[in-house]
Amino acid sequence: MTLVLLLAINFSLAQIPNNITGSKISLDDAKEILAHHNKVRKNVRAAALVWSPKLSAYAQSWANYLAGSNNCEIKHRTNCGEDGKNYGENIFWGSSSDAYKPIDASLSWYSEIKHYSYRKLNENNWEPAGHYTQMVWKDTKEVGVGVAICANGAIIVVANYYPAGNVIGQYPY
Repeated sequence: MTLVLLLAINFSLAQIPNNITGSKISLDDAKEILAHHNKVRKNVRAAALVWSPKLSAYAQSWANYLAGSNNCEIKHRTNCGEDGKNYGENIFWGSSSDAYKPIDASLSWYSEIKHYSYRKLNENNWEPAGHYTQMVWKDTKEVGVGVAICANGAIIVVANYYPAGNVIGQYPY
């Protein structure tokens, strides 16, 4: 009886993270990604982000689509519909879910800092550092992340941000 009760408790605890995060990302991975984003934001004096289960569910739906229906090829959502206008998006692809973890997405996006020198974004300078500038965008308040594993074992991580950043003619922070 005790073993059955312990198994039931462990099973129910294993189910909690998805309810909390809003996606397939674990609570620990969500905390790690949020902490990394907020550390990067603190470096440029941008306010800390909060985790959004709603954004995570939105990110998860796109990660699922990319992993399943799009043959594990990444592409950004088109800016159609209300959410497409309001949400920023970063996407990461790793060749193996054994070799890459969700935090590697955040680390990869941050690595674009080397391509950015502080200036207003324009049509020519935003693309090489666009993932990084979205991470630190001063007006962004919320983030949510989804993760999917492709049939070939690759990992896709999608982050959505509210409000969206990378506004041409503005400074990120």
